[in-house]
Amino acid sequence: MKFGLFIALNALVLIRPEELFPAIAGLRLYLIVICVCTLQSLPELMALLSWESLRVRPVMVCVLLYFFSTIVSLCVLGRVEEALLDFGPEFAKIILYYLLLITIVDSGERFRRIIAVLVALIVLLTAIAIAQLHGFASFPNIDPVMQREFDIETGEEYFIPRLVSSGIFSDPNDLCLILGFGMLSCLYLMTTGDAPLALRLGYLAPIPLFVYATLETHSRGGVLGILAGVGGYMYARYGGSKALPLAAGGAFGSLALIGGRQGNMAGGGTAHERLMFWADGLTNLFNQPLYIPTGLGLEWFTRETGFVAHNSFVQAYVEQGLFGGGTFLGAFVLGAWMTDRLGSGIPAPAWAVKARPFVFAILCGYGMGCYSLTRNTVLPTYMILGIASVLLEPSAPYLPDKFRVDRRWFGRSILMSIVGLVFIKYATQIMGMAGV
Repeated sequence: MKFGLFIALNALVLIRPEELFPAIAGLRLYLIVICVCTLQSLPELMALLSWESLRVRPVMVCVLLYFFSTIVSLCVLGRVEEALLDFGPEFAKIILYYLLLITIVDSGERFRRIIAVLVALIVLLTAIAIAQLHGFASFPNIDPVMQREFDIETGEEYFIPRLVSSGIFSDPNDLCLILGFGMLSCLYLMTTGDAPLALRLGYLAPIPLFVYATLETHSRGGVLGILAGVGGYMYARYGGSKALPLAAGGAFGSLALIGGRQGNMAGGGTAHERLMFWADGLTNLFNQPLYIPTGLGLEWFTRETGFVAHNSFVQAYVEQGLFGGGTFLGAFVLGAWMTDRLGSGIPAPAWAVKARPFVFAILCGYGMGCYSLTRNTVLPTYMILGIASVLLEPSAPYLPDKFRVDRRWFGRSILMSIVGLVFIKYATQIMGMAGV
């Protein structure tokens, strides 16, 4: 019952039928289903949030602390009402989804099922997007993003329609990142499981659709995420010495084959503009040292520049300070590090070890996407972190001491947060001097 409701919850949040069909708008189906899921899972959620449970779930601790950092950042600037009545409750629903994912997907069989369900939902939202783009359907709430470009030879301005879908995928970059997740999910489902290979090859069928849709998004950040995900998969499956040259050669070849806007990673244009946003935000943060711990406040970038940072880690550090930037970075770093150690440094069941390359890949891919896009408070980010947490869940009772949350863990986390901020600061300066 709970698992079936959770599948319905995913369908509602990914497809957003209330936005596709205005006649049923206002039913608040997602709110109803998530409340029912929460009530049914309340004992498990309470146990999950106990101190003894949190001590062996460091990724979850980072996610919860990041949520808390956004509230603290707003309150420090006097925006208490916004923190507690506006932004806070909306972000809390996303964190609740993350916790429900960990609670309800509690076995290898359910893990595989939820990945298959997500692939099916991504196929559906992709089909909706393509049908809308080519005029086979007409949904009033889906409008392609028109990308302004200039012809270098003639100097003329022209516009490229960029593929979008419903709801949270109304941005082509968000859509491209979930398409990359879909491709890696198909690969995972094909390479694992007990069915004959001939049947498992059917899981690869959606990949051509996903590739076509990826090209139609014209998203460079999304393509970088997909390439990083493929590289991460090869590293986790075959080891660094074999994977690095293959991944590098494949990335260069793919970019050359794609060409156009997505294949041009040389810098300049919007890439340079985004780099200037990063530099401006970091400079403002360092010019006000009292705000370094808690940041300049949520939505500082949009208020000051009119744009988001287009870098989730920079945005977290500038707007939520060392507290938020460190915990957001830590969720990805710890998730990838612990996933990489499954089956060797961290005991894990066979199904988790088989899924290890897939989860490591989606963390690498989505993390790279976050480095060029702002995705701090959107549900897909916590879906990816939640899938990683589900994979790590069976290993929690056997977690080595160095990963357990204690005073030393907090000390190392503070140090990592400082190192991360310094690294991003100097990396931004170096890229600027290199003409990116």
